[in-house]
Amino acid sequence: MNLSLTSLDWIVLTVVMVGSLSFGLYMAYRKNAGENSKNFFLGGRSIKWPVIGASLFATNIGAEHLVGLSGDSYRYGLSAGSVELTCAITLGFACAILFPYYMKNKIYTIPEFLELRYNRMARVFFSGLMLVISVMTKLAFTLFAGALVLNSILGWDVMTTALYIGIIVAIFTIIGGFTAVAYSDTIQVVLMIIGASIMLFIGLDKVGGWGGLMEKAPEMMTIAAPYDDPVYPFWGILATAFYAGIFYWGIDQVNVQRVLSAPDLKQARWGSMFAVFLKLFPIFLFALPGVIAFALFPGELSGEESKQTFVLLLNKLLPSGLRGLMLAALMAALITSLIAVLNSVSTLVVRDFVVEFRSSISEKKQVTLGRIIILLVTFLGIGATYLVYKNEEGLYKYLQTISAYLVIPVFPAIFFGIISKKVTLKGAAYSVVVGVILATIFVIDQLIGAEAGKQIFPFLHYKLTLNFGYRGLWAEFLITGVLFGVSAFTKKTAPEKLEKTTINYKMAVAKFEGISDWRLHLGILSLITLFLYIWLS
Repeated sequence: MNLSLTSLDWIVLTVVMVGSLSFGLYMAYRKNAGENSKNFFLGGRSIKWPVIGASLFATNIGAEHLVGLSGDSYRYGLSAGSVELTCAITLGFACAILFPYYMKNKIYTIPEFLELRYNRMARVFFSGLMLVISVMTKLAFTLFAGALVLNSILGWDVMTTALYIGIIVAIFTIIGGFTAVAYSDTIQVVLMIIGASIMLFIGLDKVGGWGGLMEKAPEMMTIAAPYDDPVYPFWGILATAFYAGIFYWGIDQVNVQRVLSAPDLKQARWGSMFAVFLKLFPIFLFALPGVIAFALFPGELSGEESKQTFVLLLNKLLPSGLRGLMLAALMAALITSLIAVLNSVSTLVVRDFVVEFRSSISEKKQVTLGRIIILLVTFLGIGATYLVYKNEEGLYKYLQTISAYLVIPVFPAIFFGIISKKVTLKGAAYSVVVGVILATIFVIDQLIGAEAGKQIFPFLHYKLTLNFGYRGLWAEFLITGVLFGVSAFTKKTAPEKLEKTTINYKMAVAKFEGISDWRLHLGILSLITLFLYIWLS
């Protein structure tokens, strides 16, 4: 099913995309993005909260996210969007526990913080791990999924599309650095929200409003799937927020780099709360249209065909011109995800490897190296995309699985390394080893299939161990036990390290600052989230 586009659609698409990217480059020029490493990698640490929040949201919403969520909602109902409402938990924890120590130590990368808490080896290991994750999963996934979406919508060749998109995005990131990334994200978030809102309201009108939707598809309108649901169990999704979600929003370099660009902790927290606010909308903007499509066109798509839900909505609901706007929103989602990864990877390489082992390198050379690395990483990502393309059934599934399970081994060492002075280097090392073993078992079980998995790993095939959310939760309990168990019998961390990197529980709680206090914002957003959970359950 290809999308029907008119000349007006192409004009709208071109004007909107060129305009948003040009704005990002203009802001980069105004703020001298290439002047030094702080400007190039972190926007001079001068990015204010609205831009931080919008950039966090844009980085999260990729093309495959926008298209995939409507497709899964057509197939499974609103439960497909349940994870979208966990940001009050994940960013709440990150703002309270993680971000203060990142900002206090003025770091460029999360691995840099690990050196302060543990040692240089921990920094190199985690930075290398993040590079592999970023190139082999984030970059490859985003390029492949985006190209695949455009192939299904417009009929463009997958690898040719991936190549051109990769090169265009690389050139944009090389020229503008983080500043161009952050400000273009802001414009593109507006595009995504406007485009998706138009499609939502037209769809609701066609289906007879909220009441008509409840009448036509009542079973699809609940966000809380049963605990033993094989795809989106409510409690499994909620459990995932407490480790994978906190890792994603509070430890993953691609996301946290937006927070590190803030001039101070207050702006970082405000930006994060703005992102929590924006994340209240995807359940309606991206998931609900899938249910609307199910109500309006029942039986038109079945099984894997549900991936075409987005195209079905565009063709059936939107007039000429608006289809171009919505396609621009889709392209915006694809581009913002890619430029976020490229900028973050170049930061990791330059700051954690080049500067770490050659501290005398000049600021200008750091920027030049960052630009060269962006280009090299782009071609590595395109190569990884080709591997995914040629092995779609095997390797793509493998890479998806790896990316999902890689957060399990390292999360406890970082999270509890900040909240507890009792955690030691050896405790962290042993916990990561145990975590890698568990993650490997999970990956093997998923790759060999359900029947073989039941024979080899029967303990993974019960109602509360089958879904990723539950598996990860039990694994994190075990890994955390190892972390504190080994730490209790090994050499304690030097007090001077702990002073800068762990919570001091003797300090008084910060004075409440009234309407500007981020804790008030989090409380209000949490109540709204709770209301949405209850309303949609």
